[in-house]
Amino acid sequence: MRSSKFRLGAFLLPSAGASPAQYEEGFAGQNPNYYQDGLRDTSRVLRQVEDLGFDFAAFSEHHFHVEGLELSNNPVMLGSWAAMQTRRLRIGQMGNVLPARNPLLLAEDLAMLDHFSEGRMIAGFARGYQSRHVATIGQKLNAYSTQPTDPEFVEHDRQNRELFNEHYEIIRRAWSEPLFRHEGKHWQLPPDGIVWDHPATQTMAPGMVDANGNLRQIGIAPLTLQKPETVETFTPFTTSPATIEWAARENVTPVIFTPIVENAKACIDLYYKAAHEAGRDIEWGESVGHFREIVVADTDAEAFAIMERGLGFIWTRWHDWFGLNEALRRPGEVGVIRNHPSTIRERGYSICGTVDNVTRQLEKVLDDFKTDTLVLWIAAGPAPIDGLLKSNELLVEKVLPKLGIELHQVTPQLRDEFNGRGWRD
Repeated sequence: MRSSKFRLGAFLLPSAGASPAQYEEGFAGQNPNYYQDGLRDTSRVLRQVEDLGFDFAAFSEHHFHVEGLELSNNPVMLGSWAAMQTRRLRIGQMGNVLPARNPLLLAEDLAMLDHFSEGRMIAGFARGYQSRHVATIGQKLNAYSTQPTDPEFVEHDRQNRELFNEHYEIIRRAWSEPLFRHEGKHWQLPPDGIVWDHPATQTMAPGMVDANGNLRQIGIAPLTLQKPETVETFTPFTTSPATIEWAARENVTPVIFTPIVENAKACIDLYYKAAHEAGRDIEWGESVGHFREIVVADTDAEAFAIMERGLGFIWTRWHDWFGLNEALRRPGEVGVIRNHPSTIRERGYSICGTVDNVTRQLEKVLDDFKTDTLVLWIAAGPAPIDGLLKSNELLVEKVLPKLGIELHQVTPQLRDEFNGRGWRD
């Protein structure tokens, strides 16, 4: 039985608003016209998917992208931009690269986004697979990426996860506790030796300093507008057993990266088992998202053409180098996986075609995985925007009704002390 609360999310990098040929000319990410064009297309998608009933939109974090393929260096700031254009669509990240970030600053930024969006913030945390970004931004934290081709992957992966876990704990405490103290392997918050005997603090924030005026605890302001325990959290895009088990214990939604049925089912099995061991009563497939591209058009050829200019270009030109084609490998398969748009389609990652053909392919995904959440990669930027908008419309108005699906939008739970009067009022 399919979920009665089926949700769609839109994943938008975004990318430069340029053709593949223009990307190949170089430095598309620094071209102001391409960036404005990419924002324009992304804005149109945001407003459309809200009207169509999508639950959320999310942006990624990647730095130094002069190539232009992933112009998403600050997903929280992009989320604030998106929040100003929408009223119901929830705003997330896929995701903030936690090991390379200052957790206190990120906790503050996300809480601010929650207020800017009037309670629509979703928190998304990733471990980071691009060394150029993680090792540069996170150098003072001794952070490393999780790129599988790294010859020191095991040790670097361990350190990455260690930072990830401690940073996540700090963020959750910052949202939940008015004042707190943290003593971990990588952070002491606050550090010893800070004298802060300000009389206003002693009166207005009792407990922050001790009797001698030494800073003993800290707190962020503002706190989240949502009840902190209800802030939905995603970890994309994963097949890592350790990450999936962690997500199950922490009530975090993993977004499974592989479309290969046997491999994705193994991820769901692991999540289901770990969730039940942690005392969570969920159904198999529940609370696990899946990542797909869906392109619907009047003909298969038209859908393929849109896909090959968008994700088909981005994936084959950029992501294969990081080993992402391994997510398309079938059990027991050996050798190099062909780096071509047709491979992405044939293996089920990109669902393309007419209404009838997409309906058939999507029905199999839903039957196989019993999921209540799909995150759709919408390749705004290089893909023709009119084709993307028409595809989203056909998906919601033609494909989903054939499957008996009505979209669900989550209603945020706001703090009890909030009087309901938002900044727009």
